[in-house]
Amino acid sequence: MAEIETAKADLQGQVAPMAAIIADVTELALDANFREAIAGHLVLGWDADRSSVTDFSWDYLPVLGYAVQIGTSGKYVLHEQRAGRLSPITAARAVELGIHDHGGHFLRCGQPAITECRAVRPYIVGYAQADCILSDGRNADILTSVESESLPNPAWYIGKRPSDVALYSETRAVE
Repeated sequence: MAEIETAKADLQGQVAPMAAIIADVTELALDANFREAIAGHLVLGWDADRSSVTDFSWDYLPVLGYAVQIGTSGKYVLHEQRAGRLSPITAARAVELGIHDHGGHFLRCGQPAITECRAVRPYIVGYAQADCILSDGRNADILTSVESESLPNPAWYIGKRPSDVALYSETRAVE
């Protein structure tokens, strides 16, 4: 808990990081030349307005790869998983993946936008379930808390991020 409180204090009033390393070791095989598994930490893209390290609503954040520590230097290299094995991401590959621009600068990769909402239906009391397609191509069933019996119109979801549609009220319907 002390680490979380320290991290929260450090982030107060600061710009959100571009990515976050999840401190949960995953054992994965390195490229074809290695037979042993190595420790990799999941790396997620991070929203510009997300500053809390205790906000675990990570469902729609993009996976950028795995951070693998290089030797005892304390430095990490971003790897991607291909065919069940980890491979380092080169500068050219980072551009191809949309992680870096051509100048080598890291790009913010937060939650994708909702590009299509096919249907909205009641889920359980107080919730609606929306059948959506995200800008990264994923299909998502997104739960929205509703304050009344009224369900959001599918058009209300378009252009928003999943975190932006967590709550629907009659007064927000005009947004």
